[in-house]
Amino acid sequence: MHQNDRLQAPDTTAFERTVDQALSSPEIRAALSQTAGSLNAEQLRSAALGARDTLAATATAEYRELVRQRAAAADTPRPVLSPSAAGTSSRSGGVLPALGVLVPGLAATAAVVFLLFGFGLHTVAASSRLADELLTAGWTSAGVAGVAVLIGLVWMLVTASRNRAAADARTPAEADPNVARAHEAWQLALLERGIMPFLLGRLDTATSGGRPLGRPALPRPATAGVAGGAGEARPTPADGRGFSSPDYAAPDFTAPDFGSPGFSGPTAPGAP
Repeated sequence: MHQNDRLQAPDTTAFERTVDQALSSPEIRAALSQTAGSLNAEQLRSAALGARDTLAATATAEYRELVRQRAAAADTPRPVLSPSAAGTSSRSGGVLPALGVLVPGLAATAAVVFLLFGFGLHTVAASSRLADELLTAGWTSAGVAGVAVLIGLVWMLVTASRNRAAADARTPAEADPNVARAHEAWQLALLERGIMPFLLGRLDTATSGGRPLGRPALPRPATAGVAGGAGEARPTPADGRGFSSPDYAAPDFTAPDFGSPGFSGPTAPGAP
């Protein structure tokens, strides 16, 4: 892989997420169930992370496009808010949290005071119009406090969600739609051309007993036995030793005539 094609720091996290996505796919989970426990998801994940550069090279073109779109988005000037708009945003951002704290507290305090006085007057005078009005005001204040607390909780959840989205974006360029599309295309190519074939290859090897599926097992050599026995392995040209035994049963084979007049025994070494 070219040095410029190596994954940048934010993309290593995206690579890990893509690996986890592949491991959770039905195809990988079904293949894992056929390995009889010889290989698990964590081992597959470690193997994929170890081969990160090799797998990333399968989507080099898409990654280069992603880097190009990021650079283009970073060079694009962002719109600047006018001072009045910035002031309005700042004021609204400061007033809402203050109201969220003050309204529930004041309403709850008023509810406690009104209810205490109302119940106190009812104790002294069973039928008191003022006591009834204080009790009504107290219960109303309690309701306002409850609604204010509920609104405050919803506002806190919305703010937390917005902050999370801003944190995930990491840089202004990530919010660009062209960058988002390029990032999605890169992850899809990485998943289909790199990670999934890699994981399935590992699973095929584990399922077939340590050899890739579709490759026939090599025959085991015959056990050497007594010479001439059934278990004796004879050398053949396929052994790579260039030896073949003569065909003694061939029709054109004739044995030497030891009784012929022209036959002489073997010549001693050094004889003329």
